[in-house]
This record gives sequence, structure tokens and C-alpha cells, in this order.
Amino acid sequence: MNSTAIPPRWRDLRAESRRVIALALPLVTGQLALVGMGVTDVVVAGHAGTDDLAAVTLGFYAWDLAMLLVFGVMLANTALVGHQYGAGNVAGIRRQFQQTLWLALPLALLSGLAIFAAMHAVRFLDVTPAVADIAAGYLLPTIGTAVLLPLALCFRTTNEGLGLTRPVMWLNLGAFLVNIPLDYALVLGGFGLPRMGGAGCGWATLTSFSLLVLAWTLYSLCAPALRRYRLWSDFGPPCARELRSLLALGLPIGLSLLGVGGFFAVLPMLMASLGAVAIAGHAVAITVDTLMLTIPLGVGQAMSVRVAHELGGGNPRGARAVCATGMLLLVGIALLQAGAIVALRHPITALFTRDAAVAELGTMLLLFAAAYRVFDSVQIGAGMALRGYKDTRVASAINIAAYWLFGLPLCWTLAMGSPWHAGLGVAGFWAGMLAAIGVAALAIAWRLARTSRRHLRAAGPALLAAVSAQAAGA
Repeated sequence: MNSTAIPPRWRDLRAESRRVIALALPLVTGQLALVGMGVTDVVVAGHAGTDDLAAVTLGFYAWDLAMLLVFGVMLANTALVGHQYGAGNVAGIRRQFQQTLWLALPLALLSGLAIFAAMHAVRFLDVTPAVADIAAGYLLPTIGTAVLLPLALCFRTTNEGLGLTRPVMWLNLGAFLVNIPLDYALVLGGFGLPRMGGAGCGWATLTSFSLLVLAWTLYSLCAPALRRYRLWSDFGPPCARELRSLLALGLPIGLSLLGVGGFFAVLPMLMASLGAVAIAGHAVAITVDTLMLTIPLGVGQAMSVRVAHELGGGNPRGARAVCATGMLLLVGIALLQAGAIVALRHPITALFTRDAAVAELGTMLLLFAAAYRVFDSVQIGAGMALRGYKDTRVASAINIAAYWLFGLPLCWTLAMGSPWHAGLGVAGFWAGMLAAIGVAALAIAWRLARTSRRHLRAAGPALLAAVSAQAAGA
């Protein structure tokens, strides 16, 4: 078809879709690489023994929960760098990188202390002494990993804010590929090294992360794409005002991640009384959902970057177009994912288990997971676009309220029953989760629509009139 025959609105939609996808694909790949590191740890630990597998799984959840707040705080740097990039402010980009690096130092100390506390806390859990010892041994080297995490995130989010997502992909892939032979060597005693069991996963992760931070440092110093920004030149002292701005934007993100992550960590504990089959069936469905999650996360991150670029360049109309395009992409992708889950639910469960009862339950729960994927994609896209608008507090409050004040009591009531109805078992937990994400998705999408309109109004009556005229003409 001749390009002149395509309506301008569709041409703009296609062009913006290409820009979002170009940013998102490397981010999705990099996210899959990070997930792959965790999967490798679990697989190799499983070959080392049941206690090692249980301990590594326990240690990983402890690590993940302890790091979510720090992770969220550092993610704010993406939007702040993106605004400076959109405005063409090279000095502002350099200053933002340096201030984020200053903030990474105390966060590194806090991260290390958090994992040190987790290492001792696992001994108070209701597990065997052998599992507790292995989990503590796994967490010991990850104290060093926790110290390095804020530094790695500083480099990563700066590059994402600049729209340089390919380095994120290649360096994460490199860390993943290095982690595989390290796991084999340290956990199972390969290449003539002593067998360390599950604790070896922690040392492998520390080594991979150390190399990752070294690679990021060298890239920031030598990469031609970053040369014009001179990130390390004229290194300034910490600025309280800019650090407060970073924390004001990042703390709500971190609290939201911690709230949602804590919710999903608590659910298996609440399911324990339903028996091993219920927990195993839930594990099948939630694992499939977690793997599917990497794609909307990548698209959402790309939306955040593009919105920040457009707003930094003084173009709220362009930012609103990014939101519309990104949400359409996310809904389309989610519907495809949901369709695939429904169509392939029987083969999927067969990959996880040979137990007929677990397979039957897992197959049924995957229907909930398919619906959950659609609502979650809307919530992710709207929430990440709001980060580009530097609007994170309301979305954080919505997530926490939806999951903890509304979702958790509903999950428990539907699963365990009440004086008015019998409990639905693990299906009740998933029904409650679906209701919670539905509420969160609709509320955050409404917030995004309101925020984008507010920015259009602030840009002036002329711009608003142009948008209205285009909408009427369409």
C-alpha cells in the first residue's frame, strides 16, 4: 500500500510502535537473561540435592524481597535521565548520573546489611538445620552482590534513560553466560573445583555480578555512544536537592515493588494448609506467569523512556501518543500470551510435573493466569508510563491498597470460605489475585489518563485545541 494512502494518525502509530519495540526488544532479552540466572541456580542446585534446591529457593526469595526497595529507588534514574536527554541537556545528564552514583553508595551499604540480616533470619524459619545452613551459606556471598547491585543499576538506568538499551541486553547476556559454567563448577565441583553445593550458587552470582559491574564501568569510560556526555568529568559533590528529587520519585516505586513482591511471597505461606498439591499447582501457574511477565516489562520500560524523552523535549502531545501506542501494544501482546496459555495449558503443565493431581490443578489455574496476564499488562504499562511523567506516589498507593487491603482479605475469604459459602481452595486465591490486579489496572490506567491530560492542559490552550481537533477529525 502506498504510504500516502495511510491516514496520518495510523502512520504516527506505526512509527511510534517501531520506536517502542526497538527500545523494548533489548530490554526483554536482558530481562530474560537475568531471569535465566535464577533458573540456572535452581536447576543446578536441584542436581546437587533436595536440601540444596530448597535452600537456594529460600535464599533467592529472601534476596529478592530484601532488594526490591533499593531496586525501585534506582529505577527512578531512568525517567530523570530521560527528561534531561529529551531536553538536550548534556550537563544535566552528567550531573544526574553522578548524583545517582552518590546515592548508590549508602544504598550499597544498606543492601549489604539487609542480606546480612536475612542470612541470620533464615535460621529462625521452620526448616531443617541442614537447609538453614545451606541457605545461610548461599546468602553469605550475596552480601557482596547486594553491595554491587546499586552500582550496576546506576549504570543500567542511565543507559536506559538515554535510549541505549542494547548495552543492557549484551551485558546482562554476558553475566548469564558466565553464570552457567560458574554454577556447574562451584555447585557440582566441575573443572576440578571443590563441590560447594547450594552455597556455590551464591559465589557464582557474586563473581558474575562483579564482572558485570566491571564491564559497566569500562563501558561508561570507553563507549563511543557515551563519549559526548563525559559522565565522569567534573565530578561534583552530593547535592541534597537532587538526591531528594531522586528519592521522592524512587521511594514510591520501591515501596510498590516491595508491596507487590511481599504479597506474592506471603501467598504460598497462606496456601500451606491446603496441602502440597495446592502449592505445587500454584507454583506451575505462577512460574508460567513470571516468564510471560518479561515481555510487558520490557515494553513498559520502553514506554517510560519514550514518555520521559517527549516530556523533556516539551512535547506532552507526543508523550500521550506514546502512552496510547504502548497500551495498544501491551494489550495486543497480552491477548496473544493469554491465548497461548489457554491453548497450550496441558502441554505446559506436563513440562512441570508427572503428578496427575498437580497437572489437573495447574491446568485449571493457568486459565486464571491467562486472564491475569491481560490485566497485569495494563497495570505495568500505565504504571511505567507514569514513571516517565514523574508521577509515582499515587500508583504506588493504588498497588499497595489493591493487593493488601482489598486483594489479601478477598483471597483468604474466597479460598478458605466464610459462614456464607464454602472455600474454593487455591482457585479462590487466584480469583482474589485476579480481582486485585483488575482494580489496580483500572485505577492506574485512570491515573495515567488524568496525568497525561493535565500535562496537555499545562502546555497551553492551543495545543489542547489541536489535539481535540485531530480527535474529532479521526
